Amino acid sequence: MSPRRLSPLLVAAALATASLTACGVGAENGTGSTATAEETSFDRALDTFTGLVDDGLPDPHDRHGVSRAESVGDVTPVDGESVDDADLPVDLTDADGEEVTVDDISRIIPLDIYGTISRTLAGLGLRDNIVGRTVSSTEPSLQNLPVVTQGGHSINAEAVLNLSPSLVIVDGSIGPADALTQLREAGVPVVRISPDHTIDTVSTDIATIADIVGLPGNGDLLGERADAEISRATEAIGEATGKAVPGAPLRMAFLYARGDGGVFYILGPDDGTDGLIESLGGVDAAKEEGIGQASPANAESLADLNPDVLVMMSAGLDSTGGLEGLLTKPGIAQTTAGENERVLAIPDSQSLSFGPQSGEMLLTAAAALYGDADTE
Repeated sequence: MSPRRLSPLLVAAALATASLTACGVGAENGTGSTATAEETSFDRALDTFTGLVDDGLPDPHDRHGVSRAESVGDVTPVDGESVDDADLPVDLTDADGEEVTVDDISRIIPLDIYGTISRTLAGLGLRDNIVGRTVSSTEPSLQNLPVVTQGGHSINAEAVLNLSPSLVIVDGSIGPADALTQLREAGVPVVRISPDHTIDTVSTDIATIADIVGLPGNGDLLGERADAEISRATEAIGEATGKAVPGAPLRMAFLYARGDGGVFYILGPDDGTDGLIESLGGVDAAKEEGIGQASPANAESLADLNPDVLVMMSAGLDSTGGLEGLLTKPGIAQTTAGENERVLAIPDSQSLSFGPQSGEMLLTAAAALYGDADTE
C-alpha cells in the first residue's frame, strides 16, 4: 500500500499560497503551559469532552454555524532516557537514498507543513534542542524560535545555515529540493523521511524519528502513549455519538482552501481524511464517492458529496473570508452543510498532523463538533 500523505497537487498549492499563514491569517494560539505528569493536557481534554456528554449533547444534525476546535498546547515529554544518553552515532539511508550519519542532536531543525516533527521531537525530550521552525510548529514553547521558511513553507537555506544546525529532519511536504541540496553541500546532516502519516501509523512514524536521534526507547514510550490516547479518545467519542446521533452519522467532507483564488480542493483518504472523520464518528463523503486524493472543489463535485458538515483548516477558512466568503464559493451554499452554515474548523497544525497529540486533537475537534461551545 502506498503511503497516504498530502498529495503532490496539494503540496504545490500549499507552497504557492502559504504566505497567507506566514502573514498571520488564522494564526493559532496554544494553551500556554506544558501539562504536568499528574494531569496531562489529554486528560483535561477528555474531562472537557466527557463533561459535555454528561450535560447532554444536542442532535448534531440540528446544529448551525462554525465550530472551532481549540488549539492543543505543548507536548508532555515522556519520562524515559535522558537525551544525553542518546545512542549516537546513527548511520542510515534516508528517503532520498542519501547515506547520512547523525552524531550530534544538539541543534535540530524540523521541517514539515504539519508541525508533526517538532511535536514528536518535543515528546521525545528534545524540545530544548530545536533551534528553528516552520510556521506550522505552533507550540507555545517554540514561538520565540526563528522561522526558517519563506512564503509560508518554502525552505530558506540561508536562514537554516545561519542557525548552524547539527541535524535537519524534513519530509516530502516541504521543499524545494534545491534547498536540501544546498544544505547537504554545506555539510549539514539532512534526513528526509517519508512517513505513512495516518492515524493508524502514529506510533510507527514516531519510531522513525526516535531512531534517527538515537532514542528508540523514548520512541516506544511516546508511541505507546499516543496509541493509547487515540484509543481512549475514539472510544469516548464513539460512545457519545452513539447516544447523540440517533439517526445516520454526520457525512463530512474536508475542504482545503487558501485565499479567494483557485486553491480550493476536496481532500480524500490519500490525504488522511478518513482517519480523522471516522474517528470523529462521521462518514467521509469523499471516500464514499470514491475520491482518493485532492480534487478540485466545484459545484458538481460538491453536489455529489452533499455533506452535512464541511471540515476545514482554521487558516484556510479565514483566508476565504470566513463563513461569509466560503458561502460565495460555487456549490457551497447548495449543500446541506452550506444551507446550515455548518463548518468544523480545526487548527492547521492539528487537523491532519497525526502526531503524538492525535488523541487530544480528536477530543478538541469532537467537543467543537458535538458540543455547544465555540460556535460562531
